[in-house]
Amino acid sequence: MIKDYLASSAQAIERVDAGEIDNAVRILQEVRDSGNTVWTLGNGGSAATAEHLANDLLKMAGVRAISITSLVAQFTAYGNDNGWERMYADPLAALHRDGDALVAISCSGNSQNVVNAARLFHHTRLIILTGDRYDSALAVMDADAKVFVPDGDIKVQEDAHLAACHAIAGALRC
Repeated sequence: MIKDYLASSAQAIERVDAGEIDNAVRILQEVRDSGNTVWTLGNGGSAATAEHLANDLLKMAGVRAISITSLVAQFTAYGNDNGWERMYADPLAALHRDGDALVAISCSGNSQNVVNAARLFHHTRLIILTGDRYDSALAVMDADAKVFVPDGDIKVQEDAHLAACHAIAGALRC
């Protein structure tokens, strides 16, 4: 069972489109060069991946990166007062500036709070990491990069998202 899981994860990572990761690297390089900010977010395991990516981008690659999920007081205040589907979009609307980028991570691609935040960056430096649902709300958005994980197991999707994030940060490493 363990070997099967590891094999599934390795196969899913191999099937991720490296060209989309290259697109993400190009966008984040532009953000770094212009002195703008990369915002990251997700829910559950994807929130942990978003925080991990923001840390790696800052520490390894010199990219100004902030995970909105680390601003617990802010997003929970907005969620409590404005609705949980707005918990990321509303603080991001106040904090982001032209030229910033968003990395939105959602295995289902349909988490309304992630989708609403992504809409702020629709057509402008949006990077999406999602699962195998090519018809999800995130999957059908215009984005600069869309990293799909062609596997139905959420654990495998999360593993592949983290691998993609490490590939991105490694490519940008200073």
